[in-house]
Amino acid sequence: MKKMAPEPAKLASIKFLEFQFCLLSKNSQKTPKDETVLLQAGLGRRTVNIPDNADHTEITKVLIQEYPKLQNLRGGWLLQKASGGSGQRKTTSLAQDSQGYTAKILKASSNNGKNVIYIVPLQEEIDITPLPYNAPEFHNMPKNICMTCGISVPLQLLPCHLEDCQSNNAIESESDKEKENEEAHGLSHESDVICLDACPICGEEFSAEVMPYHASTCGESFPEIFPSIMDGNSVDETASLPSQTSTRLQSTIFQLDPDHLTPGPSVSAESAPSMCDDWKRIELPERAAIQYRQCTLRQKEDEPPLKVRIDIREDMEDQEGRIINFYKVPKIDWTRPLQCRLEGDVATGDGVQRHFFSMVMHKLQNGFLFNVGNGNGTALFEGQADHLIPSTSQVLLQSDLFVMAGRIIGHSFLHGGPSLAGVSPAIVHVLLGGSPQTATITIEDVADIDIRETIQMLAVDDSKNDFTEDQKAAIDQLAMSWDLPVLTTTNRTWLLHNLLQHAVLTRTWRQVKQLRQGLKESMVWQLLEARPDVASVIFPRQSMADCSTQVLLNNIIWPMEDEEGDNEPPFTTQCRISGYLRKFVETADQCKLKQLVKFWVGWELPMKEMQVKVVQAENPTSSTCFCILRLPAHYTTYDHFKKHLESCIATSDVGFGLV
Repeated sequence: MKKMAPEPAKLASIKFLEFQFCLLSKNSQKTPKDETVLLQAGLGRRTVNIPDNADHTEITKVLIQEYPKLQNLRGGWLLQKASGGSGQRKTTSLAQDSQGYTAKILKASSNNGKNVIYIVPLQEEIDITPLPYNAPEFHNMPKNICMTCGISVPLQLLPCHLEDCQSNNAIESESDKEKENEEAHGLSHESDVICLDACPICGEEFSAEVMPYHASTCGESFPEIFPSIMDGNSVDETASLPSQTSTRLQSTIFQLDPDHLTPGPSVSAESAPSMCDDWKRIELPERAAIQYRQCTLRQKEDEPPLKVRIDIREDMEDQEGRIINFYKVPKIDWTRPLQCRLEGDVATGDGVQRHFFSMVMHKLQNGFLFNVGNGNGTALFEGQADHLIPSTSQVLLQSDLFVMAGRIIGHSFLHGGPSLAGVSPAIVHVLLGGSPQTATITIEDVADIDIRETIQMLAVDDSKNDFTEDQKAAIDQLAMSWDLPVLTTTNRTWLLHNLLQHAVLTRTWRQVKQLRQGLKESMVWQLLEARPDVASVIFPRQSMADCSTQVLLNNIIWPMEDEEGDNEPPFTTQCRISGYLRKFVETADQCKLKQLVKFWVGWELPMKEMQVKVVQAENPTSSTCFCILRLPAHYTTYDHFKKHLESCIATSDVGFGLV
């Protein structure tokens, strides 16, 4: 009998499943409102074919091919699905087995590919800047030519492109017609044009004939842009600035009437100014922050300035009242130029502005003197260095003082001033839109010492579950006061995590929300949204904010031998005094160094080209606007020099005394 040839083995056929994916730009628990923005950035919804036997690795490769931006995404991602219905909906995470996601899981979770699967970044946000139409993300999309500009545009983006292209074309046509009309009729209207000049004092515009009469009444006075700020009084008798009791102070801070204030042009938090976006492409966050700051201020440099007066002859509580009045005014464009004036002091220029920001940020960092029932003084931020969290005081929260704090932080940043140093990384993480569940919280972030000691009991060695009755009672009492279950033998780690999260984040989420609102109003939120890495510049660690001895020495310009003039001391004397100053800088503590720099330039941040001059004088003086420190030549010992210099630099808070 003939043997039949064996049949060839049948190859297993691979089927492909069709899924709809949508890549989001940041961690979110809701579906996106507008997918057009995501689509323009190479994200958004795509139809993807995946083998029916694909594992987690194969699925990841396919998604990276479809979304190139996933290649460099750090911090991981998860897949989520949305419940049924229309509009914006909540999303829930897809289940996954020990090997991660598989095609079978995707098929079951998406109703055989009918429902959209959302790819959600966990920690890092993806840039949503619109990509050029020839980007790799758009290679597989069908394209059509725009008949207006002749550019090949992906079909899905063509409707949006047509709206922008046609509106720009219409604007250009109108501007061309206006130019033609101006050129045609310019000569005939020349005689009718009235030239206006801006008053250098108040900024108002007047004709050449009216200007002399206006100048006689304007004089050297400031315009009443902020009546309550200029006069040092509040808008009514019930809200007067405090000097005696905390009740009067509280009515001032918390009952301002915006109808009595005329701040001039305003800008909303959402209507951010159009500006160059070079800062988005700069790698170093420090340089990106500088570029953003310069570009933002340059756009408003011709607008009327914000003006604020501080009377240094008043007590400190009254000065604080003026500061709070200034930053509590709503609907202010904080990117406008700033003019600061110290009443009771003849000093003018940039040094006064630096002094103002130094004083304001010092109050924000260390607390105000006014008392709202929290003891001696009022601190908006509590805790130890590098673990500061917003105060949980309901009085401060209901008074919107954290909105004010956000405005102060943003305003100081825009003008290159000091930053709020030492804020807890967990607070910064949530402030930037991160999830509380992914925030890294430590026991040092708990500002309340009593609460910290109670939670600390749970953080001791997990193998030891022996608690005294008093310890367990304290833990149970704290847990129940925050609507958490009492301690058991199985929930110790879970309870520790939830107590930390509640103490640091849950109790401060409304304060963080107000802080974010203040940053939006000061136009800094736009920078933080696009460049989260700049948060380390706006909220630096305490060590980064300290005054470095080496940085200060590198920025000092010492006297040179060829600079010796007729009225200058001998160069040997200049070298001796310079040596005293160098020794003082090298041996002084942080407090003395910051006092010296503030006395020298107006605030605690070292400036470039800080010049030293040795002169014939009695006391050390400075020109803060020009960063010049003048040291007397009569010192013969270092101890005498040190004692005299420390006495002088400690007086910078009470004014300058020089123009």
